[in-house]
Amino acid sequence: MSQHAGHGSGPSTALSYRRDIRPSLPSPCAGPVVGIGCGRGELVRLLLADGYEAEGVDVSPEQVALAHEAVLRQVKHGDYRDVLAARAGQLAAVTATDLLEHMAKPEVLETFDLVAAALLPGGVFVARVPNSVSPFGGHIRYGDFTHESTFTARSVRQLAAVAGFGRVIVMPRPPMPYGFVSTLRAAAWKVISACYKAVLAAETGVTSGHIVTQNLAFVARKLP
Repeated sequence: MSQHAGHGSGPSTALSYRRDIRPSLPSPCAGPVVGIGCGRGELVRLLLADGYEAEGVDVSPEQVALAHEAVLRQVKHGDYRDVLAARAGQLAAVTATDLLEHMAKPEVLETFDLVAAALLPGGVFVARVPNSVSPFGGHIRYGDFTHESTFTARSVRQLAAVAGFGRVIVMPRPPMPYGFVSTLRAAAWKVISACYKAVLAAETGVTSGHIVTQNLAFVARKLP
């Protein structure tokens, strides 16, 4: 049974890929990339178009069937844990978009360990998760009844450290300007988010590094 409500549309996935994922990936010649919980495989298709040796795995037979209908045979039905265990020390990158929030805490810890073991030295784990620090974090956390976990920049770094990753970069996911209306939204968000950050700075005494978007993205790099 599928545990997620699906992924965004093709255009939004492509925009997110270009901003949040592609700049963090090694070159296509670095090695294979696996998308875990990849749904219908829109991200896998983008990776293939950029020259990556990419494949995806999803537990939902419905999502995998949609990928196959779209002639995307690189998407397989199965348990991502089995896929990662079978590729120990072989992958240049692992991606997980809107997946980790569907897991209980022990499963999240196990996933970080499995990803770290599957990556080549210097490989990266790139993911998107709900952000608890957002004033509207509950919109994502409780917007899907199957969500089990939510995260912060600090908790992501804790998880990565426990799994043995080295450097971790955590990024906000503000509105992306790609037209007139979205450009206005992006401009408004800059002003609004600055106010939220000022409130956090006043309370905590920490004046930088606050992420207040409803989702955050992170890149955890395995030590060489």
